[in-house]
Formats: sequence, structure tokens, C-alpha cells
Amino acid sequence: MPGADRSRRRRVGCRVTQACDSAALVRKRRLETAIATGPIAQIATSLTAIILAAAFYGVVPHPALAAWLLLAFILLAIRHTIIRAATCETLDGSEVRTHLNRIVAAKAATSIFWAASFVLFARYASGERLALLILVAALTFVGTMLLHRGVPRASFVHLTAILIGITLSALTVAGSAAIWVVLLLVPYALILARFTISQDRAFVEATIGENMRLENEQTVRLLLNEYETQAQDCLWSVGPRGRLRDVSQRLANFLGQDIEAVEGTPFGDLFIEGRQRTRLVDLLANRVPFRDEIVKLDIRGQTRIWRVSGRPKANGFVTGVLRDVTEAFRTEERVRYLALHDDLTGLANRHAFTEHLRERMGLTGDPVRRIALFYLDLDDFKAINDTFGHRTADAILCEVGWRLKSQLREADLVARLAADEFAIVIESALGDGMLIERGHRLLAAMREPFLVEDRLIEVSGSVGIARCSEEACEAEELVRRADLAIVAAKAKGRGQLALFDRALDAKVQQRRRTEQDLRVALLEGGLRVHYQPVIDIATGRTTAYEALVRWDHPERGMLPPDEFLAIAEETGLIVPLGEFVIRQALTEMAGWKGNFRLSINLSPSQIRSVDLLPTIADALAATGFDPSRIEFEITEHVILQADSSATATLDRLRASGIKIALDDFGTGYSSLSYLRRFPFDRIKIDRSFVKDLTTSASSRAIVSTVIALGRSLGMQVTAEGIEDRAQLQILGELGCDEAQGYLILEPLAASELDRVRAGLGADRGDGVLDYAAARDAILRRRKQSGQSA
Repeated sequence: MPGADRSRRRRVGCRVTQACDSAALVRKRRLETAIATGPIAQIATSLTAIILAAAFYGVVPHPALAAWLLLAFILLAIRHTIIRAATCETLDGSEVRTHLNRIVAAKAATSIFWAASFVLFARYASGERLALLILVAALTFVGTMLLHRGVPRASFVHLTAILIGITLSALTVAGSAAIWVVLLLVPYALILARFTISQDRAFVEATIGENMRLENEQTVRLLLNEYETQAQDCLWSVGPRGRLRDVSQRLANFLGQDIEAVEGTPFGDLFIEGRQRTRLVDLLANRVPFRDEIVKLDIRGQTRIWRVSGRPKANGFVTGVLRDVTEAFRTEERVRYLALHDDLTGLANRHAFTEHLRERMGLTGDPVRRIALFYLDLDDFKAINDTFGHRTADAILCEVGWRLKSQLREADLVARLAADEFAIVIESALGDGMLIERGHRLLAAMREPFLVEDRLIEVSGSVGIARCSEEACEAEELVRRADLAIVAAKAKGRGQLALFDRALDAKVQQRRRTEQDLRVALLEGGLRVHYQPVIDIATGRTTAYEALVRWDHPERGMLPPDEFLAIAEETGLIVPLGEFVIRQALTEMAGWKGNFRLSINLSPSQIRSVDLLPTIADALAATGFDPSRIEFEITEHVILQADSSATATLDRLRASGIKIALDDFGTGYSSLSYLRRFPFDRIKIDRSFVKDLTTSASSRAIVSTVIALGRSLGMQVTAEGIEDRAQLQILGELGCDEAQGYLILEPLAASELDRVRAGLGADRGDGVLDYAAARDAILRRRKQSGQSA
């Protein structure tokens, strides 16, 4: 198989070549390391020689000391000469080997010299001089890790020579007792030798790995360059004097001239003066290969950018390839710009804002007081978009950016974070009062009408201000505080300002704890359902019970719904919470006699939930509760946010016999279209109107109108929040059907309410509860409990 033999020989030859190349690279790196550490080693050796000579002056005979010092500096001069001769970067492989061997020999000679020096000085050492000699010997012994790094041969010679020198010195000083020094030095020398081997192995692996990485990069770059070498490239050639020769038509077209006009032109004269042109001319003059040199030139009044590569030839010419990369550079610059700027306003974008804030927070000497962050949020800017269109809205945003910049210094940063959200980073030691004043200036700038396409448009904004005023904090913490401040400002209304303080943070932390505790309560059964009776005003009999959720908090006690329902709605916990109320209420009421209704509130999120109808169906099936006795209460917000699926859900509930009531009527838009769009069974008048029945004629007129409206539409009317008998009497006179409130009975747990019913004989057939009797019964029981206590 001759072919197979040749193939095998080629593979072996490749491996041998690669091994040779790696070995040559390692030798070169060893030489470079030896040269780099040479000056440090020479300085240390010189200082050590001078110190020893000074310390032993007058103790060692003068001729011997002078000869020793002269020999030390001769060795230093020889090493310096060898290292200096090896600093040329153009050494070939054999020269590298030669210089490396010379350096190793010089290092070895120096190590042997110092080993002999220890023996010499040991004969005269005592007291402080002996301590100095021991210190120098120890430092020289361990110095192999630094002085001979990358040159293991010199390191081993150094260890061996110094070990022998210290041993002989110890014998000279201590005689046979020096055996303990030897027993200590030998294992330590073995450890240093082992460490030297490991260090050199890592050095070799790192060198070979670096070489492989560079070769891979060169290969990839070569492939990419070959791929790019298409019609966009152009060949060029210059003579020994640097003038263009053999100009092609393509090169002449690149320059926008005729071939005759370009032929013989100095290549460097094509380019615009500057550092890049000077470098290219020097490379040509020195006949050094080069790649991807970037130069600029003027062609017919336009600045173009070329990428030029070239290689000298044996005949004195330099040839190469060039490419016009003007568009690529412009695209790259545009990409860089867009990566850091908002494309509409030209302001810094969120990424640039974050990087700038982190940089300033890190570089400022006193970040606690010097960095202030302003958040500005345009109020209800969506209405501008919807009313005037996106073009007008974009023009306003650009004007906002300009106004903000006009209010600030050049060093301050203005960034657009989102559609109508801006951030301003100010580096200043101003106090809180001045920051608030500056915030008001920003608000005033926003209040000035915007003139867009001959239309004056008024826009307002809210400002939140934050700084790390008490302790140093990171950029992310400052952003969090500004977020809290802008939320607080918007909660005040339009065109408001808020400065971060600890109360805002405490409120957020409390809200977060409430959310976490609520999740635990849902999982561990911390929620309770209380019931408040609804009575027929004409008869005083109980006609319904409204299920109201309560939270039995382990630390804060029994919490009313206004403490946690808003958080539940925002976090999505309202859906599982509502499902719990439905199941619990139906389960507890299923065993009660009577034809009363059970009223349960539904939130907008529950109406949109796909699990609502299955949950109700499962609860009805499990309890056997009559669907016609269930009444779900919804607010106007449900109708406002209702889509086709939510409307379909309400229709299916009514189709199953369940009643739907409009709760808190009069507190929202109170549009009659709601009553026309959906046939409610009941209207519930909000407590805010009932509260002023006895003192406000307008409240009485509103309640009278709602009652008349419900009667004309065939809907029952229930009034909430009855707290005194005068209110109840007026409602009766106005013709209201039902009443509910603390006058009748506060919400109670099912067990307590069941005891009230039993005490009144509520187990009769109709199962209704007289509200006055119930109220009296509870008062009597509380009075008896107080007396017994």
C-alpha cells in the first residue's frame, strides 16, 4: 500500500512540523520572559551585593571583598550584555535558541557565584551579620519562582547551587549541628522544584494555547477576507519609489479619474493628511507587510474611506488590495448611534442612561450627595396620541426633549426611557429644596403650550426626584427610588411633583409584605367570609345576605377588604380569592333554611377569567344551592372593561337563573347606557349618597331619582351604608325596596350569625331574620359579656 504509506508519512510529518513550531514558540516565549525579568533580577542582585559588601566591610579582608564585588558586577555586566543582544524582534529560530542558552548559562553562573558567596561570608558572619546572611540566603533560595520564571533549566541549577551553598555555609557556622538545616532545606527544595515543574507546564500550555488561538483567528480572518474579496475590491501596485504602477481601470474608476492621470501618482498623495496617511506611507517606505489599514481620501468633494492591505515583493514593488468601506463605516456609526440614542428625539436611550448612571455613581467621589435623578412622565399622553395622531405626538415628544435640555447644563444627561417617560441625571450637591425648585422649573416648561401645525396643545407632566441622601447606593437603587417618587407624584394628580422619602419606601415594602402574606393566606386558609343581612324596608324582614371577605391576619388581626382587595386585583390574586368566596359562601349558606338571596361580588378580573363559570357550576353541584337565589354584584368598571367574552359570561349567568346587580351606582360614570346595554335585576345605591340623606337635599334628590329610575326599568333598588334610623325612614318614604348597613347588622361570621338566628327562633319555615330583633339580640349579648367580664 504505497499510497497509504505516503499518507501516513504526510500526517506524521505534519505532526512533527507542528511540534517543532510549538517548541520554537515556547523557546521564544521563554526568551521574552527572561528578557522581561532581567532588569528586575539585575537590580535585586546589585542591591544585594552592595548591602553585603557594606555589612561585611572591615570583617572580610579588603582584597577578598573587593575581588568578590568586582566579580559580582562583571557577572552583572555579562548578563546585561547578553539580554540586550537578545532584544531584537527579528531573531530566527536558531538565534532564539542560542540567546536562550546564553541567558541560561549566565543565570547558572550567577547562581553558582552566590552559592560560593554564602560560603565565603559564613566564615566571617556572626551576630547581626549572620542574621543578614541568613535572610539573603533565604530570599535567594525562594527567589527562583520570580527570577527564573519560564526558564526551568536555570531554576533547577539555581536551586541546586543555592542548596549546596547554604548547606556548606551552615556546616561552616554550626558544624555537625547543621544537619537540621539540611533536613529542612532538602524537602523545601523538592517542593520548590515540584512547583517549578508545575509552573513551567502551565507556562507551556498557555503558550501553545495562545498560539492555537491566534492561528484560528488568522484562519477565520483569512476566510472572511477571501469571502469579501469580490467586485467591491480593487488591486493596486506601487513601484520602489511609492508611485502607482499598472493602474487598472477599476482603480481609476474608484478615484474618478483616467488611468493616465493616476499612473505614476504617489500613492500617499491620494489620501487626506493625518495620522492614518502617515502610518501608511511609513509602512510602504519600510517595506513592511500590512493589512486593513484605514485611510480617508477626497473624491470629487466627498470623503471616502478605504481599507488597504499590502505586501512587498522581491522586485521592490508593493502590491495589495483595497476596498471602499465608506458605507459600511457609516452604517456601523449609525448602528452605534442608535444603540445609545432614541431614534425619535435624539436623546440618550435607556441603555445609555443606565450605563451613564452606573458610571457616574461609580466615578463620583461622593455619590451620596452628588447624583440626583429626575423622572418626568407626561400625563395622559395616550389621549394626545388618540386625539391628534402619532405625528403630532412625536413632534411634542421632540419638543419635550428640547425643553428639558434647555433647562439643564451640558454635563447633565437627558434620556427618553419609554414613549412618554424621560429621565434626567444631574451631578450636583444641591439640597432637597433646590432639587424641588428645579423640578418645578421642569414642570413649568411642560405647561407652556406646544405649537404643532398651527395648533396650541397643552400638556402636563409629573416629576419624581430621588437621590441617595443618607447612604451610598447603587444605580439600580436610585432608579427604584425615582420610580417610587414618580408613582407618588402621579397619585397626587396631574402636573405634580414628589421627592423620594422613607415613607414611600415603607409603603411599598408594606404592600409587598401584604401581597406575600395574602398568598400565604390563600394557601393556608387565612381568609374568612362574613355575611351582612339585607332587609325589606317595608316589612323589616331579611331578604338576602351579602358575602364579604375578611382576612384573619396573624399579626394585624381581622382586616377589612379595602386593606387587601386592591392588591389582590393588581397581582391577579383576586381570581383565586373570588373562587374561595364563592365556594365558601355557597357551602356555609346551603344548610340554612329560607328563601333568602346570597349576594357575592365579582371583580373585572373574575368576569374575564375562563375559570369563573366552571367554578360556579362546581360549587352549585357540590352544595345543591338554587341558582335563582344567587345574586352577583358588579360595578360600572366591569361594564367599562367588558369585552365580548365578558358580556357573554354575564349572559350565561343570567340564563342559568342567577341574578346580576349593579353595585355602587352613582360613583362612576353612572351612564344610563349601562342599564340599557345589560338588563340588571337590581341597582345598589352607594353609601356616599345615603350618608348625607338627612343633611343634603342634593343627595336626597339623587337617591329619589335612582329609585324612580329603577322602578321605571323594573329593577329592585337597595341602599347601602344605613347607619341611623332617620336614613332608613327617609329611604322608606322615597320608596326604596331594601336596605343594608350597620344599623341593621354589621357583617358577621356564619357561626355567629347562625347563633343570632337560633336565638330568635329562626328555624321556622320562612327562615328570615327580623333586623331590629337581631340588632337587639347582639347588643344584649355584648352587654351580658361585658358584665360577666
